[in-house]
Amino acid sequence: MDRLALNLADLQRVVEDLNTRGVVVKFHKESLGSTGEDSPMARFLMQMMGAVAEFERSLIREWQTEGIQKTQERSVKFGGKRY
Repeated sequence: MDRLALNLADLQRVVEDLNTRGVVVKFHKESLGSTGEDSPMARFLMQMMGAVAEFERSLIREWQTEGIQKTQERSVKFGGKRY
């Protein structure tokens, strides 16, 4: 689910677009799917899982930024050897 879209709004837009084209979207890991004629509960579950995926991605970015800052404070150079 987190690989399909950048955030929750993008996920909803992509899934809705695919459904209007007649594509049934299934997320095997999360055991969710969308046909375009989903129940309110199915939409709610997809939105919740999308929000959790967006939150996890935000945490990863935050940790990555902190790690880069700490490494730069130690004056460690990034990248390969320059010739």
